[in-house]
Amino acid sequence: MGRRVLEWSQHVAARFAAVTAFLESCLTEERERWLLWLPVFLSLGIAAYFALPAEPHSLTGTLAVATVAVIALIVVRRPVIFAATLLTLFVALGFASAQWRTMRVTAPVIQEKMRPVTVIGTAEKVTLVDKGGFRLILGEPEVQELPTTSTPARVRITVRTKSDVLLPGDSVRLRAILLPPPEPVAPGAYDFAHQAWFDRIGAVGYVVSSARRVPAIGQRTLLEEASFVIWRGQAQVAERIRSALPGTKGAVAAALLTGDRGGIPEAVTGNLRDAGLAHLLAISGLHVGLVAGILFFAVRGILALWESAALRYPIKKWAAMAALAGAFGYLLLTGATVSTQRAFIMTAIFLLAVMVDRAVITMRPVAWAATVILLFTPESLWQAGFQMSFAAVIALIATYEFSCGRFVNI
Repeated sequence: MGRRVLEWSQHVAARFAAVTAFLESCLTEERERWLLWLPVFLSLGIAAYFALPAEPHSLTGTLAVATVAVIALIVVRRPVIFAATLLTLFVALGFASAQWRTMRVTAPVIQEKMRPVTVIGTAEKVTLVDKGGFRLILGEPEVQELPTTSTPARVRITVRTKSDVLLPGDSVRLRAILLPPPEPVAPGAYDFAHQAWFDRIGAVGYVVSSARRVPAIGQRTLLEEASFVIWRGQAQVAERIRSALPGTKGAVAAALLTGDRGGIPEAVTGNLRDAGLAHLLAISGLHVGLVAGILFFAVRGILALWESAALRYPIKKWAAMAALAGAFGYLLLTGATVSTQRAFIMTAIFLLAVMVDRAVITMRPVAWAATVILLFTPESLWQAGFQMSFAAVIALIATYEFSCGRFVNI
């Protein structure tokens, strides 16, 4: 009996060693693709956090990352176990990033409808709405009858009354009815309240009087002033486009160029959605690629006309630097949505590769873009813009990688 047990244990040990060796060889062969799994396991951790029925202890994510990191250091000399532990570390990091982000944006949310109250705040964003009027995002508002500790960090208010012309950065005074951010209208439907939490919008409402501009409230930091300049620039560019192209054409053109979809009739949006073209209204790779590409070839072409510069200096790299600066400016102008962030990060990697004479038409830029976005804005995992943007670019690059080797010798 003892001999059989010994033989069985030896057999199991041999099988385990064979499996371990096979896994090690697979890991070695796929070492160029290890990076691609980073956003996948980050997503698993983020999804696990948002699937919890209640908020865990504030140190849960930090302790999980620390614990798995210690285990990884202990098993660092055992490749297979270390790889499994490392993947678990990424899951823990995704969980922790979601928890840290949630704690960082925590702000008061009103719990019931409020009768008309006076609201004073700074307009952070002004967006036109269908059928007239506009929508305000007011930052750091002062709400009548609400103590400071219970006042939301931001409120979103729709204005359909005759009011002053407002731009981002203007201080505004108005009377409005405020309500809690609405919940989904059906299971699985768009959850505005979830997104509003991460945007720090603690109330929505509508104006019952005029919205009036008032003198500036308090002192603003340099970063706040810079943000208002960018938002004001977006609003002014969009308004000039709508002025040059009145009606629906101008509204669609403004959306395509600046990302400001205000003023597009719901019927037009519905038609674009039915035609499968609604994604064109979201600033993404097409838009950022066009801006960067036009700047790159224009700057390089102009420098090529300067003979001494073309022969003595790396004008291709100079053009890449100009395109990168232009793409970054366009990112700021269009509001830096998730799809725009993905497009900019990938474009930046491509242009940096040009500067160092490397080719990067691979999945790695996609993985880096997804990793950066998931770490800083983990809630974007549930947004259609994140899912569709990355799905599209992954499909395009996968098709390129699959086909380029098959046709290279034809």
